[in-house]
Amino acid sequence: MSLCCTDVSKKIIFPLSALTLAIFSSTALADSWTCEQLDKLNTRSAQVVSPPSTCESLIGDIGGFRSALADRGWGVQLSWNPMVMYDLKGQSADPQQYAGQSFTWSQNMSLNVTYDLSRIGFTKDAQFTFSPQWATSNYHDSYPELHNIAVLAVNQPLLNGQLELQYGFYPLIRQFYGMVLGGNSSSAALGPTSVIPVQVGISLNAPTPTFTAIVRDSEKKFYNNFAVSRSMSPAGHLDDVEQNPSGLKWHVDGANPILVDEFGFKQPAGESQRSLWFRAGAIYNTSHYQYFDQPGDSSSNYAFYVANTVQLTQPKKGLPLGLYLDVKADYAPDDRNAYTSDFQVTFFDIGLFPGREQDMTSLGYTRSFISKKFRDYVGEAGMEAPQSINAISLSHALRLTKGIYWINGITWQDNPTLVPKHESAVLWQSSMYWNF
Repeated sequence: MSLCCTDVSKKIIFPLSALTLAIFSSTALADSWTCEQLDKLNTRSAQVVSPPSTCESLIGDIGGFRSALADRGWGVQLSWNPMVMYDLKGQSADPQQYAGQSFTWSQNMSLNVTYDLSRIGFTKDAQFTFSPQWATSNYHDSYPELHNIAVLAVNQPLLNGQLELQYGFYPLIRQFYGMVLGGNSSSAALGPTSVIPVQVGISLNAPTPTFTAIVRDSEKKFYNNFAVSRSMSPAGHLDDVEQNPSGLKWHVDGANPILVDEFGFKQPAGESQRSLWFRAGAIYNTSHYQYFDQPGDSSSNYAFYVANTVQLTQPKKGLPLGLYLDVKADYAPDDRNAYTSDFQVTFFDIGLFPGREQDMTSLGYTRSFISKKFRDYVGEAGMEAPQSINAISLSHALRLTKGIYWINGITWQDNPTLVPKHESAVLWQSSMYWNF
């Protein structure tokens, strides 16, 4: 994949120019900041995915440029995620029906720029995040073309963190549920995931105007996370991106307000405790969805989920290393959703192999149930959909060096397409995560 072509370079000129500006605005006279201090300027715009530490980046504080930016209240992170996928059973087809059926590649580049708003009169630790992103692929049905603003938001902790507000434009998928194993984008192992939250309208690729309020107890373990946002287009994520190419569009045709509420308990690994994260949530979308069993559209859509991630072993006291069990279950009504329920069981281990404490290995199973009303609906058109879809995935995230992870996975799936019914696939996926 070359970055030398004229049209491509135009699309990445802004992220690279921003990074160049950051470098050349540094000064040797700036006080040196520690990684821990610099990490406080990492974006807090995502609740369930944490950016890697500055210590885990390719360039760190080289030349003192990050320290110089931090002196002025600014933080910057650039990441790049290329990926390839292929069905090892060699079922290539034209037109392609699923990711990997023919050789599939994609890449995503994103820039996180933050600013400490307390310097201009906001409350303590208030933060502004601006995140442009650029994504391309050779299979847009699964990986659409993106050159938009992924995040434009203010995060504002109050009452010593017991109340946290966030408002602006950002995708809901990174505020709830926790699809990324381990919660760290740099070491996220691959695996099958639920489509139900996105199916019901939680924004995915394009951000949506959103207000979030999180309330925590005094020990900051119990929490309630509530958000009101604009739904993703009921026509799906491709239509959503097509209607909102910039990512900053307030209104999209057919997309009405969506409400999400999640109650949970979350504690980090410590000297006398293991990591535990239990959550249960409800999604209510006021957008209209097509009924499968009657004429017309519904007045709303909704879903429920419950999930638990527990650290089973702790080989080193106080550290998040060891074996984890992640269990999730989802439900959505069968008269307006193709996927009506599912469950996932995943074991993942951080530091499974000696001397590889920053690697992650995972083994997961997902079963998704397809609505009978949907199957009858497509059956009237002469097509057949499966009763369920099963997937088993084994993956490993290998830390090559500071700032670079190589992630490989194999997934067996008995139905790689929803419609029409298809024979099983064995999907190999390889990706890299570069954190600059």
